[in-house]
Amino acid sequence: MKLISVGIIGLGAIGSRLVEILTKEFHDKVRVDSICDIKEERIEEIQGKWAPRAKSLPWPSLVARSDVVIEAASQEIALSVAKEALKRGKQVLILSVGGLLAWNGLSLVLKKTKGKLWIPSGALAGVDGVLAANEGRIHKVTLTTRKPLAGLAGAPYLLEKRINLSRITKPTLIFEGNAAQATRAFPQNVNVAATLALAGIGSKRTLVRILTSPTYKRNQHEVEIEGDFGSIRTVVENFPSKRNPRTSELAVLSSVATLKKIFGHLHIGT
Repeated sequence: MKLISVGIIGLGAIGSRLVEILTKEFHDKVRVDSICDIKEERIEEIQGKWAPRAKSLPWPSLVARSDVVIEAASQEIALSVAKEALKRGKQVLILSVGGLLAWNGLSLVLKKTKGKLWIPSGALAGVDGVLAANEGRIHKVTLTTRKPLAGLAGAPYLLEKRINLSRITKPTLIFEGNAAQATRAFPQNVNVAATLALAGIGSKRTLVRILTSPTYKRNQHEVEIEGDFGSIRTVVENFPSKRNPRTSELAVLSSVATLKKIFGHLHIGT
């Protein structure tokens, strides 16, 4: 049986973990054929530990030679990767979901392509309920995110507003706006807002609130939805990834579960 060729762009906390999972759990179905990262030491580490035969390629070349493309790099590149992969009829898993919100022509491309765009639930619970509710009428979607101080460090919004995290001593609301604004302000922190927006009523109508505190030890995402169907409220408390405090451990596991959908035969849930 011919192995499915997989290319992975971005070898940080999630990308490197997915290489490990693919080589351990899916070795009878897939081959990590090519990898891409801006840091040479990450590439060397992956080749040394998990994928010695994987070629280091620029991302356009990686997309061209892969059957399945996994983007785990950044919002800046996610949109370009998705466009190129779908243009070529590839399957593409996008983890930096916030980058897709600027794509006005996404629905048209999805109608024409032979490829597939995969977006995992990430650190959220209840995305299946949002998808189902959106088949009817949703009136309101609110995401309230609570993160430890370290999980927000370096965000562009904090620099722009001159918010000094070290001066925060109690639970503090530091951002309130829509999902489009939130993903631009916190590109490495709230991709869940983009996922929620794409599953539901769009980035401009999805409300986002972000709080932080030195007392917070977990990443919490609370989703509230109101519609003709009734209402949904979910709360998830995630431990931050040991490899990257900006990433929830559940986001990593969600990506693994999505890989099992891509390469497996059992799909549970909406």
